[in-house]
Amino acid sequence: MASPIVSPEMRPVKRAGECLGVLIEEGLNADDMQAPIDDTQFRRELMRFWKNRGRSVEPVTETPSQARARQIMGNNFLGVEDVQRHFGVRYTPEELATLAEIPFPEHTLVDCEANHVLFPGYPLTILDIRQRATKKGAKLFHSDRDAWYNNEKFAKDERVSLRWYLIRRDPVGFSTSSTFESQRKLIEELMKFPRGVDVPRACEVSYMTILYFLVTGNQLFGNIYIHCIDISWGGGPVCVGYFSQSGLNVNYGNVWGTIAAKASEW
Repeated sequence: MASPIVSPEMRPVKRAGECLGVLIEEGLNADDMQAPIDDTQFRRELMRFWKNRGRSVEPVTETPSQARARQIMGNNFLGVEDVQRHFGVRYTPEELATLAEIPFPEHTLVDCEANHVLFPGYPLTILDIRQRATKKGAKLFHSDRDAWYNNEKFAKDERVSLRWYLIRRDPVGFSTSSTFESQRKLIEELMKFPRGVDVPRACEVSYMTILYFLVTGNQLFGNIYIHCIDISWGGGPVCVGYFSQSGLNVNYGNVWGTIAAKASEW
């Protein structure tokens, strides 16, 4: 029997059905497939991929400044290509130009190489990170669809900035068991950067922690909460940490925790 003829007008519909079948076979549900429609940035990148006929984009070559920073920071350096690969984003040429030079002096990197992480930011919220970042067999966030912070401004609106970050991967010493305000003052006393430090936002700590795990396999802040600058609906500081097999926790209020420091831009 001759094979049925599919008209040219029907081929797009047939192919769309095949694509849907593949996505379902891979375990995606309706919410997963709705995500590209709801996420403008993701939709734009997906369209760019389709227009390129599915050809992968060439990896980004590190600039001399970035290569030198990697040499100094070792495993505590996360590069542009790490962000693209693990968060499924693509920097534009203009954004790559913005990130071409590391803004921190070499002597600062040398001083920080053991207890800080240097990484490039991309404008993602905590909800974006939770949606995009995946690792087979690993749970990255403790809760998702029913998370208390799903409608909180710090999680759905606050985005990581397009810049290089230098954030502590270890808690600031002697900052546990003290008030949030006392911890903030302690940063200024302990850290002697010539241009100052600040308390990171929850989106920045989450971004760094998840990306570091995806690149290195190591979980930062496994037995401590990091107090962030964001304030929750209850009036207490937002806390990120206790990253274990059950995922990264985002909490709030007067939980026991310490504080991390974010180096200001030079």
